[in-house]
Amino acid sequence: MQLSVNEKIKAMLWDLPAGKRDMVAREIIDNPFITFKNNEQLFLNAMNSLSWYDLINLLGKQDLNDLITETTINKLFPPQRRRYYHNAKRLLSKYALSTPG
Repeated sequence: MQLSVNEKIKAMLWDLPAGKRDMVAREIIDNPFITFKNNEQLFLNAMNSLSWYDLINLLGKQDLNDLITETTINKLFPPQRRRYYHNAKRLLSKYALSTPG
């Protein structure tokens, strides 16, 4: 059985009280870019909990590229995860952001 993104987000927020968990999950679903931009720890949790495809579907390529900064990547653990996101950032910059034509 595959979980929906909403269920994955709620699972990611397991350490919050149930009422707050629902509120934060709704904020992420309604406006993920602003929510993650305003709360880097929440974005780090998402990077560690959600799949790459979930993040792209939730944010879009441009917004995801804007949120993934060197500072944020360097806060990830373990080192393999940092390397993964360094490569992802490089690929997003190279392929997703080129202008057509």
